Amino acid sequence: MAALAFRGAQLFPRLVRHCGGMAHPHVDMSQIMAPHPKRAVALAQMREALTERGYFYASNVDCLPQEYIQSVYAYAGQLHALPAQEKQRCARPKGTYSGADASVNELAYEVGSTASVRAFDYSRVRFPTSGHVFPEATCSETGQTFVELLDELYERQDQLAVSLMTAFEEMFALAPGTFSNCFSGAGQDMGTIRLLHYPAAASAEEAKRRQEASYGISPHTDFEAFTLMHQNAAGLQFLAPGGEEWLDAPVKSQEFVVIVGDVLERFTNGTLKATPHRVLQTPWERYSIIRFNAMTPETLIQPLPHFVSASKPAMYTPVTMQKHMDTTLSRLEQGLGSWEKGAPGRSLSASYVYDEP
Repeated sequence: MAALAFRGAQLFPRLVRHCGGMAHPHVDMSQIMAPHPKRAVALAQMREALTERGYFYASNVDCLPQEYIQSVYAYAGQLHALPAQEKQRCARPKGTYSGADASVNELAYEVGSTASVRAFDYSRVRFPTSGHVFPEATCSETGQTFVELLDELYERQDQLAVSLMTAFEEMFALAPGTFSNCFSGAGQDMGTIRLLHYPAAASAEEAKRRQEASYGISPHTDFEAFTLMHQNAAGLQFLAPGGEEWLDAPVKSQEFVVIVGDVLERFTNGTLKATPHRVLQTPWERYSIIRFNAMTPETLIQPLPHFVSASKPAMYTPVTMQKHMDTTLSRLEQGLGSWEKGAPGRSLSASYVYDEP
């Protein structure tokens, strides 16, 4: 991996930024997902990481062991190796695939940008099995269909997600259920799994000549409450709250990255900030497993009283989870973007002003 990172720095000097040995925040989830004498310490670490950095690496997630994650990557490889004809059959809007090889490009979060990422998506609420076309390929390792495998992954991720929702409540001394009751953990939220593939770019010069994608995926914040991220190769970068330098996210095969989404920013009145992130164009192939954890469609997202005061009035307008998702996606489809380009830029979706919920 070190050799890859070095090669990437040579080929992409304009984009790659290093952390200079900076430690990345980490939380041991065995101290969160079950009763543990060090729970208070882990909660304090989590709060500091999310407030100061916008992300942390979660280790010891028993419901998502490394060998299981590798089997998901193996199936993702199968899916992305399918013939273009099959991908076109499963392409949006009738299906859940997006990619240049099916003439359905990733939406431009930053106006004017293009992205090389290709994705198979799954959501119990957003992409119901009764109304969408899914790939017919079964997993060569488990024999599971697309829906069976992704639904199992959804269930496993829900175990971690419910524990995190509860931990977020506790670390801010909120009433039990403040977040977790809006999530349910029973497949009724608007969460989505994405199995992402980033084809290799031969070189920065060649990519420019061929006018290929300017990013693997352009800068943005996620629209939901928080995101679980796993990557098998370098390329992901974060921007810390108030920061100006994009920081490389190291690859840790046994850990998931947890980042803040728009919903937690709005609920906490900006105490937590949605985490800007992007993926670079790299000369190596890259896969990633993403889970957006959202609330139920009818959940009203607005600053909670705990985070509002005379000195810090509510800074975000009320909106339902459904309307926030629909509005943000509609603006992307209209070419309006969700990220304001600049140095370093800012999220437009996290702070969007709604006229009514």
